[in-house]
Amino acid sequence: MTVGGWYDAEDLYGPLKTYRAIETQNPQSVSNRLVMGPWSHGQWNIGKAENLGNVFWGQDANAHYREVEYKFFNHYLLGQGEMDLPEATIFNTGTTEWMAFDTWPPSNTETRHMYLHASGGLSFEKPGRNDGYDEYVSDPMKPVPYQEDVHLRRTTQYMTGDQRFAARRPDVLVYTTGELTEDVTLTGSIMANLFVSITGTDADFVVKLIDVFPDRMPNYPVNDRDVPMGGYQKLVRGEVMRGRYRNSFEHPEPFKPGESTLVKFELQDVAHTFKKGHKIMVQVQSSWFPLVDRNPQTYVDIYHCDEEDFKKATHTVYHNAKFPSHLEVKVLKE
Repeated sequence: MTVGGWYDAEDLYGPLKTYRAIETQNPQSVSNRLVMGPWSHGQWNIGKAENLGNVFWGQDANAHYREVEYKFFNHYLLGQGEMDLPEATIFNTGTTEWMAFDTWPPSNTETRHMYLHASGGLSFEKPGRNDGYDEYVSDPMKPVPYQEDVHLRRTTQYMTGDQRFAARRPDVLVYTTGELTEDVTLTGSIMANLFVSITGTDADFVVKLIDVFPDRMPNYPVNDRDVPMGGYQKLVRGEVMRGRYRNSFEHPEPFKPGESTLVKFELQDVAHTFKKGHKIMVQVQSSWFPLVDRNPQTYVDIYHCDEEDFKKATHTVYHNAKFPSHLEVKVLKE
C-alpha cells in the first residue's frame, strides 16, 4: 500500500510514480493499492488533518486513513480479516470526500482539452480565430512570488494558497471559465500544451490550475489569518517547465527568438471536483520565486552566470486555431 498526500510539497511525485511502476512492472496477482489524502508530507501520521492553510475539509481526514491502515496491517501482519480495500482510496479535494476506484487513474474518464481563449476566456471549445495571443514582460529581477505572505521558512500552505495576488500582476496571464452549471471532476494527470514565442533564448513556464470559489461563502470556517473566502482562488495544482528542456532533459536547447514552439509538460495528478457555481482558472507565468530559481532568460549556465545575464523578455502565449494552447485533462464520467 503506497500512501501519499495531494499537498506533499516535498514528494508528491514519488507515491504516484511508485504505485504506477508496481502496477505496470508486476504480474496482476500482486496486491497493489494506493491511498492519496489531503495531506502535506507525512501528515497522515501526525495528529489531525482538518485543513491545510485556509482550506478546510469538513472532517479529520486522518480518521478514515487510520481505518484503512488498520485493515491493511490486520490482514497482512496478523492474518486477520478480509482484504476488501479498494485498489485506490482517493480523497477528492473539491468535494472533500473519500472515493474508491478499481484503478488509478480511474478508467471511466473522458480525455478533454481545456483551451485558452481571447479576453481571458477558458473553455472546452477550440478557438476559431487565427490571430489570438497574449503577451507579458517577464523580469527576472522582479519575479512572481510563490505565495503572497512572507515567511522566513517555506510552508506547505502555499499548495492550497490564494492566487488572487498573482492574478493582479501584469506578468501573469489569467484564463477563467464562466460559473460552472454542473460539477466537473478531474482525475489523474494533466498535460499543459503551451504554444509560445519569446524574445530571449530561454524561459520558464509555470502553469497553475485553480478553483475559484463563489463570491459569497458565508458559512465557510474562519481561518487564522481572517482571509475572506468569497472569490478565493485555491491552487489545485501547479508545475514548472524550464524551457530549454522542453524537448529533452538530456539535450537542452535554446529558443529561437520570435519563433513559435510548443512547450509541453505534465502537471502531477489531481482528484478534484470543481463544483457548480465555482469557476476553473488557469494562470500562466514565468517565475515562481523562490520555489523555483530565477531563469536569466538567456541561454547560459545558470549556476555560473553573472548578473548581466539576467534579462527582461517578452513572452507570447498563443491561443488560436493554428496554435491552440490548452490543458489536456481527464474528466470523470458519472
